[in-house]
Amino acid sequence: MKKEILNGTRIPYELSVEELSKMLFSPIMKDFSLACEALSYKNDVTAYEAMKAFINDKDKYRRLYILKTIFRHPNAAELVDFLENAISSDDFLFVENGLIVISEYKIKISDSLLLSVVDKHLPKLYTAIRSLTTLEICDENYTKLVALFTRAEQCSQKEFIGEILANKYLPSKSKELFELFSCDKFAKIRLLAITVAKKYGSNLSVFLSDMDGHVRNLAMKSLKNLSFLESYILKYRVDISDDLESAIIYNPNSEDHLFIEYDKADEFSPYMLSFSFQHVHLTDDESAKEWIDSILSEDVFSIEYFCGEDRRFGGQISAQELRNLSYDYLEQDTGYYGTTKLFQIVDHFKIRGWSRKNDFDGYFVEKDNTIQIDKRFKV
Repeated sequence: MKKEILNGTRIPYELSVEELSKMLFSPIMKDFSLACEALSYKNDVTAYEAMKAFINDKDKYRRLYILKTIFRHPNAAELVDFLENAISSDDFLFVENGLIVISEYKIKISDSLLLSVVDKHLPKLYTAIRSLTTLEICDENYTKLVALFTRAEQCSQKEFIGEILANKYLPSKSKELFELFSCDKFAKIRLLAITVAKKYGSNLSVFLSDMDGHVRNLAMKSLKNLSFLESYILKYRVDISDDLESAIIYNPNSEDHLFIEYDKADEFSPYMLSFSFQHVHLTDDESAKEWIDSILSEDVFSIEYFCGEDRRFGGQISAQELRNLSYDYLEQDTGYYGTTKLFQIVDHFKIRGWSRKNDFDGYFVEKDNTIQIDKRFKV
């Protein structure tokens, strides 16, 4: 993120490269730092060259500030030696900031050097570990990353390395990574194991008795799917997808089948049922079962309103409401009973149920100064 203020002073981005270059020679470190920040955002080779002149400065703090800022210039890609020397330094300030530069600007250096530096300083590293994202994908690097992960003592360190392993070595190492993450002492890493298992099919039941509530809850939620339909729906043909997240209950009476979807990513209403014109979102499998029952038994029907051939809006209507159906009821139910009347924006509606026996299209007709419903049954 481009800074506006540095140590209480506004960074002089408006100054010319020439003016900023002169500031680099100021004996005051604050002036030098302000100039570095401003020059690093000048898309100008002259600005880059002015900064480059200080990579071997005797003052280590000036070298350090150059290290932190010069790599914003595309031309700085040639300074790999400067960067490698920095992370090879005995001074941890240069090591950490050099690794952060590698991570932030995705600068490619020697894999073996990067791994040895991270291994050497691992106990003191945190976000700088993300420099490992620049490693090539190969078995040797995988083995070394696993070794680093195993040796790491802080949860944040394991998170960084675990994310790199997951991003680079899935799905080829899904089984190995699941085993590595699932037995970790940190709950956040076991949550990562569940993420791997959900995507690549490992056994999640081991987490149902986990000591951490977040892990247990995610495991229980991840284990939920639509497999319950196999034993719950016996009268009709049911097709369930291989991932157990979508299903169709086939209607022998029409093409209006019942579609069920389960979205594990939805924390609040993972189940969605779709029938005829309408769909409903539900929170749990018991609610899903109740809605399935109500549709199959025709306790609930789909209702959709039309103007000509154009669909306008719709919802569900119960069998009881259908038996006592009137235009006045539909006005109250839809809310179009004030200045704008229901019959003024739609001219008919369609009722659809599972058996088709009670399906009809209802047209609004004016008779005796009232709006009445002309029912035209489909069967």
